[in-house]
Amino acid sequence: MPSLRFKMVEDFTRRFTGRALFYSTSRPSYPSRILDILRTEIGFDQTYVIADIGSGTGLLSELFLTNGNRVIGVEPNDDMRLFAQNKLGKSQKFLNVKGTAENTGLESASIDLVTVGQALHWFDCEASSREFARILKANGHVCIIYNDRNHDDSFMKDYDRIVSKYARNRANVPSLDDAYLSRFFKKRKYSRFSLPNEQFLDFEGLLGRMTSASYMPGPADDKLFAGLKEDVTHVFKEHAKLGKIRMLYDTIVFLGKILG
Repeated sequence: MPSLRFKMVEDFTRRFTGRALFYSTSRPSYPSRILDILRTEIGFDQTYVIADIGSGTGLLSELFLTNGNRVIGVEPNDDMRLFAQNKLGKSQKFLNVKGTAENTGLESASIDLVTVGQALHWFDCEASSREFARILKANGHVCIIYNDRNHDDSFMKDYDRIVSKYARNRANVPSLDDAYLSRFFKKRKYSRFSLPNEQFLDFEGLLGRMTSASYMPGPADDKLFAGLKEDVTHVFKEHAKLGKIRMLYDTIVFLGKILG
């Protein structure tokens, strides 16, 4: 019988179907200062070959492509991967493949840096660790990145209340503490960095940001989506300035060598 974890990984490949446009246009980008961290900590440069695991619509891949790196995006969801291909496929340095963290299909010892943006919680820890160790070169590193919503200001608190009201079948995102991360990083040795991040959204962008989450109702969920739209309208009117709201994030970066 398939394990519960395996079923969750299978479900992950379908949960974002139909949400690629919302995800690509309404999710926050990643700060370019991530590249500065990598340069300082591991001597990162344009020669590094990147495997972006769970690459989705290419938000994180784009950061490294802009830097001039060769990037291989590995994504199981067909809709998300096609969107990334349409957006980034003109670059000769971008290769977009169907695969999972546990079975990337990439060559052994071919990757300088594995990146994971907003996706680690979907992975099977042991299987993905083995796969990362297999595809990385001898001195390769893993960089795990999350754009965590900042809950300090009044708008972000209202945003969280709407999420809590409408969320269904929400993924169990683990606490990224030492006990959890030690399942990925060698000898529990990794560095943690935090960067401020923000995005400005109009009403459609805010609604799209809500809808980009796999656990939130989409336009096909008639009654739930109508209620969500009404609540988002109210919050937007209350907090918007010059037709935009500001969403605050803490971009958390974990960098280390994989458990081999």
